[in-house]
Amino acid sequence: MTYYKSNALYDKIKEMGLTNFKFVSGDAWQLVYGNDACNPLLLVFAKGTTFTEYNQELSEQDIDAINLLSHVSDRTGLQLIIIKFQTDMSIIQEVLFAYSDLKFQKISLSGLSALYGKYGLPVSNTSTDKYLNDKTSSAYHNWQRQSLGRSLTVSDIDLWRIDETATPEIIFELKRSYYSLERWKPFIDDYNNFRLISNLCNMASLNFKIAYNVRTKYPFYDDISKIKLFEVDFNKQPPIKEEGIISLKEFLY
Repeated sequence: MTYYKSNALYDKIKEMGLTNFKFVSGDAWQLVYGNDACNPLLLVFAKGTTFTEYNQELSEQDIDAINLLSHVSDRTGLQLIIIKFQTDMSIIQEVLFAYSDLKFQKISLSGLSALYGKYGLPVSNTSTDKYLNDKTSSAYHNWQRQSLGRSLTVSDIDLWRIDETATPEIIFELKRSYYSLERWKPFIDDYNNFRLISNLCNMASLNFKIAYNVRTKYPFYDDISKIKLFEVDFNKQPPIKEEGIISLKEFLY
Protein backbone atom coordinates (compact mmCIF):
# COMPACT_ATOMS: atom_id res chain seq x y z
CA MET A 1 0.00 0.00 0.00
CA THR A 2 1.11 3.60 -0.51
CA TYR A 3 0.83 6.59 1.77
CA TYR A 4 0.45 10.22 0.85
CA LYS A 5 3.20 12.58 2.00
CA SER A 6 1.17 15.36 0.41
CA ASN A 7 -0.90 16.11 -2.67
CA ALA A 8 -2.58 19.03 -4.38
CA LEU A 9 -5.87 18.48 -2.58
CA TYR A 10 -4.23 18.59 0.84
CA ASP A 11 -2.30 21.68 -0.21
CA LYS A 12 -5.48 23.44 -1.40
CA ILE A 13 -7.34 22.63 1.82
CA LYS A 14 -4.45 24.08 3.84
CA GLU A 15 -4.12 27.10 1.54
CA MET A 16 -7.82 27.94 1.90
CA GLY A 17 -7.84 27.33 5.65
CA LEU A 18 -10.82 24.97 5.37
CA THR A 19 -11.90 23.42 8.66
CA ASN A 20 -14.48 20.95 7.33
CA PHE A 21 -11.76 18.58 6.07
CA LYS A 22 -9.15 16.78 8.15
CA PHE A 23 -6.17 14.65 7.16
CA VAL A 24 -2.72 13.59 8.27
CA SER A 25 0.31 13.41 5.99
CA GLY A 26 4.06 13.12 6.21
CA ASP A 27 5.14 10.61 8.88
CA ALA A 28 1.69 10.06 10.42
CA TRP A 29 -0.97 7.52 9.53
CA GLN A 30 -4.53 6.71 10.61
CA LEU A 31 -4.67 2.96 10.05
CA VAL A 32 -7.45 0.39 10.04
CA TYR A 33 -6.43 -3.26 10.45
CA GLY A 34 -8.67 -6.19 9.64
CA ASN A 35 -8.70 -9.91 8.92
CA ASP A 36 -8.83 -11.69 5.57
CA ALA A 37 -12.60 -11.14 5.42
CA CYS A 38 -11.94 -7.38 5.62
CA ASN A 39 -13.63 -7.15 9.01
CA PRO A 40 -12.08 -4.24 10.97
CA LEU A 41 -10.38 -5.35 14.18
CA LEU A 42 -8.10 -2.52 15.32
CA LEU A 43 -7.54 1.22 14.83
CA VAL A 44 -4.00 2.60 15.02
CA PHE A 45 -2.57 6.10 14.89
CA ALA A 46 1.10 5.64 13.94
CA LYS A 47 3.51 8.57 14.23
CA GLY A 48 7.10 8.63 12.99
CA THR A 49 9.36 11.01 14.89
CA THR A 50 12.97 12.08 15.15
CA PHE A 51 15.04 11.02 18.15
CA THR A 52 14.52 14.41 19.82
CA GLU A 53 10.72 14.32 19.29
CA TYR A 54 10.33 10.73 20.40
CA ASN A 55 9.58 11.48 24.06
CA GLN A 56 7.88 14.82 23.48
CA GLU A 57 4.13 15.42 23.64
CA LEU A 58 2.08 14.92 20.51
CA SER A 59 1.20 17.95 18.41
CA GLU A 60 -2.24 19.55 18.27
CA GLN A 61 -2.69 18.10 14.76
CA ASP A 62 -1.83 14.63 16.09
CA ILE A 63 -4.42 15.01 18.85
CA ASP A 64 -7.04 16.06 16.27
CA ALA A 65 -6.24 12.94 14.22
CA ILE A 66 -6.49 10.72 17.30
CA ASN A 67 -9.82 12.33 18.26
CA LEU A 68 -11.29 11.36 14.87
CA LEU A 69 -10.20 7.77 15.37
CA SER A 70 -11.52 7.91 18.95
CA HIS A 71 -14.91 8.92 17.59
CA VAL A 72 -14.90 5.86 15.31
CA SER A 73 -13.64 3.70 18.18
CA ASP A 74 -16.53 4.85 20.36
CA ARG A 75 -19.07 4.12 17.62
CA THR A 76 -17.70 0.71 16.68
CA GLY A 77 -16.19 -0.64 19.89
CA LEU A 78 -12.86 -1.20 18.13
CA GLN A 79 -9.71 -0.68 20.20
CA LEU A 80 -7.58 2.37 19.38
CA ILE A 81 -3.82 2.20 19.86
CA ILE A 82 -1.33 5.05 19.40
CA ILE A 83 2.20 4.18 18.26
CA LYS A 84 5.30 6.41 18.14
CA PHE A 85 8.42 5.17 16.39
CA GLN A 86 11.74 6.73 15.38
CA THR A 87 12.49 7.42 11.74
CA ASP A 88 16.03 8.85 11.97
CA MET A 89 17.74 5.74 13.35
CA SER A 90 18.95 2.99 11.04
CA ILE A 91 17.48 0.28 13.26
CA ILE A 92 14.66 0.38 15.79
CA GLN A 93 14.09 -2.22 18.49
CA GLU A 94 11.16 -0.67 20.34
CA VAL A 95 8.26 1.73 19.96
CA LEU A 96 6.16 3.77 22.35
CA PHE A 97 2.52 2.78 22.57
CA ALA A 98 -0.52 4.10 24.41
CA TYR A 99 -4.25 3.74 24.47
CA SER A 100 -6.55 6.75 24.22
CA ASP A 101 -5.34 7.98 27.62
CA LEU A 102 -2.00 8.82 25.90
CA LYS A 103 0.02 7.25 28.73
CA PHE A 104 2.93 6.00 26.62
CA GLN A 105 5.09 3.05 27.52
CA LYS A 106 7.91 1.26 25.73
CA ILE A 107 7.27 -2.05 24.03
CA SER A 108 9.56 -4.31 22.01
CA LEU A 109 8.61 -5.06 18.42
CA SER A 110 7.87 -8.69 19.25
CA GLY A 111 5.75 -7.39 22.11
CA LEU A 112 3.93 -5.15 19.64
CA SER A 113 3.19 -8.19 17.48
CA ALA A 114 1.74 -9.96 20.51
CA LEU A 115 -0.34 -6.87 21.36
CA TYR A 116 -1.83 -6.73 17.87
CA GLY A 117 -2.49 -10.46 18.03
CA LYS A 118 -4.49 -9.87 21.20
CA TYR A 119 -7.05 -8.01 19.09
CA GLY A 120 -7.42 -10.81 16.57
CA LEU A 121 -4.89 -9.80 13.94
CA PRO A 122 -2.91 -12.60 12.27
CA VAL A 123 0.64 -12.53 13.62
CA SER A 124 3.69 -14.15 12.01
CA ASN A 125 5.80 -16.59 14.01
CA THR A 126 9.00 -15.04 12.67
CA SER A 127 8.85 -11.61 14.35
CA THR A 128 12.12 -10.16 15.63
CA ASP A 129 13.08 -7.12 17.66
CA LYS A 130 15.14 -5.35 14.99
CA TYR A 131 13.77 -3.61 11.91
CA LEU A 132 15.47 -1.29 9.48
CA ASN A 133 14.53 2.18 8.35
CA ASP A 134 15.32 2.29 4.65
CA LYS A 135 14.85 4.57 1.67
CA THR A 136 11.48 3.15 0.67
CA SER A 137 9.76 2.52 4.01
CA SER A 138 9.90 3.14 7.74
CA ALA A 139 10.93 0.45 10.19
CA TYR A 140 7.33 0.35 11.43
CA HIS A 141 6.00 -0.49 7.99
CA ASN A 142 8.78 -3.03 7.47
CA TRP A 143 7.74 -4.58 10.79
CA GLN A 144 4.11 -4.57 9.66
CA ARG A 145 4.88 -6.42 6.42
CA GLN A 146 7.03 -9.07 8.07
CA SER A 147 5.38 -9.57 11.45
CA LEU A 148 1.68 -9.56 10.66
CA GLY A 149 0.21 -12.51 8.79
CA ARG A 150 -0.54 -12.58 5.10
CA SER A 151 -4.27 -12.74 5.77
CA LEU A 152 -4.09 -9.24 7.22
CA THR A 153 -5.90 -6.35 5.55
CA VAL A 154 -4.84 -2.80 6.33
CA SER A 155 -5.75 0.59 4.93
CA ASP A 156 -4.88 4.19 5.64
CA ILE A 157 -7.59 6.83 5.99
CA ASP A 158 -6.81 9.57 3.47
CA LEU A 159 -9.34 12.32 4.14
CA TRP A 160 -12.26 13.09 6.46
CA ARG A 161 -15.11 15.55 6.05
CA ILE A 162 -16.50 16.73 9.37
CA ASP A 163 -19.55 18.76 10.36
CA GLU A 164 -19.75 21.95 12.43
CA THR A 165 -19.45 19.94 15.67
CA ALA A 166 -16.21 18.28 14.45
CA THR A 167 -18.07 14.98 14.02
CA PRO A 168 -16.91 12.93 11.02
CA GLU A 169 -19.44 12.49 8.21
CA ILE A 170 -17.51 11.07 5.25
CA ILE A 171 -14.24 9.21 4.74
CA PHE A 172 -12.64 9.70 1.33
CA GLU A 173 -10.18 7.36 -0.36
CA LEU A 174 -8.03 9.52 -2.62
CA LYS A 175 -6.88 8.12 -5.93
CA ARG A 176 -4.88 9.75 -8.72
CA SER A 177 -3.41 8.48 -11.97
CA TYR A 178 -2.75 9.46 -15.58
CA TYR A 179 -6.08 7.99 -16.77
CA SER A 180 -8.67 10.54 -17.88
CA LEU A 181 -11.58 11.25 -15.55
CA GLU A 182 -14.00 9.61 -17.97
CA ARG A 183 -11.89 6.47 -18.30
CA TRP A 184 -10.77 5.79 -14.72
CA LYS A 185 -12.61 3.41 -12.43
CA PRO A 186 -11.50 1.67 -9.22
CA PHE A 187 -9.14 -1.26 -9.73
CA ILE A 188 -10.25 -4.73 -8.63
CA ASP A 189 -6.88 -5.18 -6.87
CA ASP A 190 -7.87 -2.42 -4.42
CA TYR A 191 -11.24 -3.92 -3.53
CA ASN A 192 -10.06 -5.49 -0.26
CA ASN A 193 -8.90 -2.09 1.00
CA PHE A 194 -12.18 -0.53 -0.13
CA ARG A 195 -14.18 -3.31 1.54
CA LEU A 196 -12.26 -2.84 4.81
CA ILE A 197 -12.99 0.89 4.98
CA SER A 198 -16.56 0.34 3.79
CA ASN A 199 -17.15 -2.14 6.61
CA LEU A 200 -15.67 0.32 9.11
CA CYS A 201 -17.89 3.14 7.83
CA ASN A 202 -20.99 0.96 8.02
CA MET A 203 -20.12 0.08 11.62
CA ALA A 204 -19.61 3.78 12.45
CA SER A 205 -22.57 5.14 10.41
CA LEU A 206 -20.26 7.11 8.11
CA ASN A 207 -20.36 7.52 4.35
CA PHE A 208 -17.43 6.30 2.27
CA LYS A 209 -16.46 7.74 -1.10
CA ILE A 210 -13.58 7.49 -3.57
CA ALA A 211 -12.31 10.79 -5.01
CA TYR A 212 -10.18 10.54 -8.16
CA ASN A 213 -8.15 13.21 -9.93
CA VAL A 214 -5.77 13.16 -12.89
CA ARG A 215 -2.04 13.53 -12.34
CA THR A 216 0.58 13.71 -15.09
CA LYS A 217 4.25 12.96 -14.60
CA TYR A 218 5.80 14.74 -17.59
CA PRO A 219 5.45 17.55 -16.82
CA PHE A 220 4.35 16.84 -13.26
CA TYR A 221 0.90 18.24 -12.58
CA ASP A 222 -1.66 17.19 -9.99
CA ASP A 223 -4.91 18.43 -11.56
CA ILE A 224 -7.67 18.85 -8.96
CA SER A 225 -9.83 21.25 -10.99
CA LYS A 226 -12.28 18.36 -11.48
CA ILE A 227 -12.81 15.30 -9.31
CA LYS A 228 -14.59 12.06 -10.06
CA LEU A 229 -16.59 10.66 -7.14
CA PHE A 230 -17.73 7.13 -6.35
CA GLU A 231 -20.03 6.01 -3.55
CA VAL A 232 -18.73 2.86 -1.83
CA ASP A 233 -20.84 0.48 0.24
CA PHE A 234 -20.11 -3.23 0.15
CA ASN A 235 -23.50 -3.94 1.73
CA LYS A 236 -25.06 -2.86 -1.56
CA GLN A 237 -24.96 -4.02 -5.18
CA PRO A 238 -23.03 -2.82 -6.98
CA PRO A 239 -20.66 -2.04 -4.08
CA ILE A 240 -19.07 0.89 -5.94
CA LYS A 241 -21.32 3.33 -7.76
CA GLU A 242 -20.11 6.23 -9.90
CA GLU A 243 -21.56 9.56 -8.75
CA GLY A 244 -20.09 11.75 -11.48
CA ILE A 245 -17.47 14.40 -12.16
CA ILE A 246 -17.64 17.61 -10.15
CA SER A 247 -15.62 20.81 -9.85
CA LEU A 248 -13.15 21.40 -7.02
CA LYS A 249 -15.50 24.05 -5.59
CA GLU A 250 -18.37 21.58 -5.52
CA PHE A 251 -16.17 19.05 -3.75
CA LEU A 252 -14.91 21.47 -1.12
CA TYR A 253 -18.25 23.08 -0.37
